[in-house]
Parts: sequence; C-alpha cells; structure tokens
Amino acid sequence: MADEIINKVSIRIGPRMYNRFEDFPNTIPHVLAEFIDNALQSFRDKKAELEALEPGFRPTVTIDILWDEDEPKLMSRRATKFIIDDNAGGIMASRFINAFEPSNEPDDRSGLNEFGMGLKTAGCWLGNKWIVRTKALGERYERVVRFDQAVVTKELLEDADVENIPAERNAHFTHVEIEQSTKNVPTFRSFEKIKAELASIYRNSLRSGEMSIIVNGERLSFEEYVVLHAPYVKNTSAPALTWRRDIHFKFGQYKANGFIAILKDIDSSKNGLVLSRRGRVIVGAEHESRVFPKVLFGASPSTFRYKRLFGELDLEGFDVTFNKNDFLNKDDLEVLFDSLAKELKSKKGDFFVQADDYRREERVNMARKFVAKHDKSPKAKRTPVVIDTEEVEERIKAEAERVATIQVPEPEPRVLYKYELPDYYQIDGKSHYLKVVFVEDGEDLFWLSTPVNNPDDIVCKVNANHAFFDHFDVKNNPAVIALIKTLAVSQYTAIIKHKDTATNLIQYFNDYIKKTKV
Repeated sequence: MADEIINKVSIRIGPRMYNRFEDFPNTIPHVLAEFIDNALQSFRDKKAELEALEPGFRPTVTIDILWDEDEPKLMSRRATKFIIDDNAGGIMASRFINAFEPSNEPDDRSGLNEFGMGLKTAGCWLGNKWIVRTKALGERYERVVRFDQAVVTKELLEDADVENIPAERNAHFTHVEIEQSTKNVPTFRSFEKIKAELASIYRNSLRSGEMSIIVNGERLSFEEYVVLHAPYVKNTSAPALTWRRDIHFKFGQYKANGFIAILKDIDSSKNGLVLSRRGRVIVGAEHESRVFPKVLFGASPSTFRYKRLFGELDLEGFDVTFNKNDFLNKDDLEVLFDSLAKELKSKKGDFFVQADDYRREERVNMARKFVAKHDKSPKAKRTPVVIDTEEVEERIKAEAERVATIQVPEPEPRVLYKYELPDYYQIDGKSHYLKVVFVEDGEDLFWLSTPVNNPDDIVCKVNANHAFFDHFDVKNNPAVIALIKTLAVSQYTAIIKHKDTATNLIQYFNDYIKKTKV
C-alpha cells in the first residue's frame, strides 16, 4: 500500500456537519496541540527508522501564526492564517486513507491520535479552508489534500481528491495551512499565553528533548518550579530536606507516575496538580484548569498548604475526552488522590504539616516582590536591593518612597485626552492630586506614575486601546472614568501605606468610591 496511488480519501460525516465543528468547546492551545500530537506520534511510530537515517534524530514542530496587518491596534489583530510544519515520519498510506474521515477511529488507539478526530476538527475549528501536504518516510509519494468547507457543503461532497507527487523515499514531513478564519481564532493579545500553554502541555517532551516546538520563530521551553529545601518544621535542627516525593503508584488497571512537591515561594500560578497521559498534559496546562483535590490541598484556597503544594502525575488506564482536555474516570481519580494523601504522611516529614506550618521571612519576601512589581526603571540602572531582616520595615518604606519618584526614561505615549479631579486625596497626612490621562499605548488597562517635580501628584495613565474599551464610549461614560480613578488612587494608597494586597485595595476602594467625582 505504501507505494500505491491514492486518488481520493473519504471525508464522510454528512457535509453540513462540518459547519458545526467550530462550535465545539475548545481552546487555541489544545487545538494546536492536535497537530503537535500527530507529529509526535508519527515520530514515535517511525523512531527506529528515523534514527537509522539520522542518529539522534528528534523532530521539530514549527507553528507560524499570521496576523491581520490591516488592524492598526497590535493587540486587537486577529489571526488570519496558521502554518504548521513538522519533520517527523509523515502520515503513512495505511493511515492516510482514513485520516480525513472524522468518524473513523484508527486501528491502534494506544498513541496520541487515538480518536481519529484531531486533524479534521482542529482544522475546521480554526478555518474554513485548509491544505495538508505530507510525505511518509519510506514511501514513494508526497500526498496533498485540499479542503474547502464552502465547496464541501454546497456540493455535498463525501470524498476529497488527493494529489500524488513522486518524491524521495527518505523524505519525511507534514505541512498544514489553515485560512479563512472562524470566530475561534485568537487576537495577538493572547499570543504569549498561547506559547506558554503549549510549552506547558508538552513540558515532558521539551524537558526530555524528545521534540522541539518553535512558534513564530521562538523555541519554546518549560520553566521548572523551585522546590522548597528546608528542615522539617517539627525538627528544625535536623538537616534540610528537599520537599519533593516521587510517585510510582498502581492499583488495578491504573498507574500514576510523577511527583508531589512544595513550592519554595508561594505562587498562585504554580500550585495545584497537572495531570498528563502518555507524556502529554491533559489537565492543568492552563492555571485555571489545575486540579486541587480536597484530600491533598484541603478545602480552603487561603491555607498555606493549598498555596504551596504542587505536582505532576502521568496517568495510565484513565480515559480522556475526544479533544483530550479532561479525564472521564473522576471517581477512580478520587481513589488515586486518597491513596496519594497517605503516601505524603510520614513521621520523618509530613508534607501537609510542612506546607501548612513552614514560613520564610515573609517581610523579606514582601519587600522583594514589592520592588519587582513597582520598579519599572531599566534593569541596568536599578539600584540593587539589600534587605536587612532587622531593619526590613524601614527599608521597605525607603524603597517605596524611592520607587514612587522614579521617572521612566522612555518616550511618553501620545496623550489623547485628560480628566482632572478637582479634589485632593489625603493619604498619611499629605494631599495628593490625581490626574487621569488617556493614552494610545500600553499593555495594561492603567498604570501609575508620579512627576519628578511634584512627587505628591498621582498620574493615572489609561490605555484607551485596551480591549476593555471595545464595549464602552470612554469620553461619554462617567461611571467608567469614576471606577478607574478610584482604582488608581486605591492602588496608590495601598502602596504608600505598605499594604499592597487585594484586601486592602478593596477597603480603600470602598472608602474612596463614596466621594469620587468625574
């Protein structure tokens, strides 16, 4: 079959069903992951042959996203085309015949493309027109399939023509182009998040060097989290321990391999469990989807245990949804978590006790976070912060005053219009004048600065091009202006009073909003 001419492939599902694919619940990273899955599985299937041809060979997947250049606002530009290339083993003829029929599952479901849905649904979820060009290692022909949803639907097609092009047997690749974007394509605003989540999904393959992923010229990598290294809180005179427990667990048909650990520093973007299968993250690539079973993390997100525990588990024997973004065996997962909870308790080092009761010098940590968050000066010109734990409160105050007067040596964005509040705010016995300036640049909705010649003034710069304003007439909506002004002065007050937390900010906001004027 490998050397046969293939003239047509089935796309049979009921042509009008293709119109429904873009309504499937999914995310951009998980849709792009379907193409990476195909490449990775192709490499695994042909690994011996590929390495014989090139010792040490590892595949690379390259994703290029083109953006709407007619949109003047960079962050608002929508994706207009996706180009995905890989140099893995290609789509073999034995799979090619059924690869484009959405309802046809592969004979071997032990790999990453187990449902036979990925390529077709992913292509139609992103665009109404796509092309697949592939050459399988060891075969004589490069094969090309073109799909145009408008034509398929209009003519009620059930087959797609295949172009067969003679090629070198040792050539191997797959090339996909998707255009005529659907409503699902991202804007440039989410581009960084897409890259981060792809790196998270394929963290195992990236950290092991099994494959490389390049997105718009950037090679993705996964940043490892720092694990706590400290004595057990119930025996602080003992040597420090690295608080990571490797997990190798089996019960019935199920297996779990990975680790549970405690974060060195509390970080709400890193806690929780990430669950993988076959080396590919299923749940937890996005922070909001991470798993926090009560038996491990407790019931309250406010506890140190909840904030510090994290881990990764690669599961076997568990079923997943067809778009591979969730597990189905929820009851059996709870049994697994119950068993893991027992594994983490030990007289030599109880993970739950350590996560709950361990404390760093929180004032030192707070000062460092404060400086990192608010010092916007160029890194080369920043004053190194040396923290003395005995004088930390005084140093925090001095650093806050220094940061508050920093003048950012960058070209000022063009001012569109201004709002000035006729009242002064009294903060710690000083009067502060607040000015709101709308500009046409920036990443955030708003940010604060203070003039060098008058450090008691507060300038709130608002990015008028922010997506928030897509639904509001900024100039003619006093309520929006009032809310932004109040948020700005509340944040400033929290900084000045060294109580820069969400709770304090809300308290100040509730006080100020009663007298805010436009």
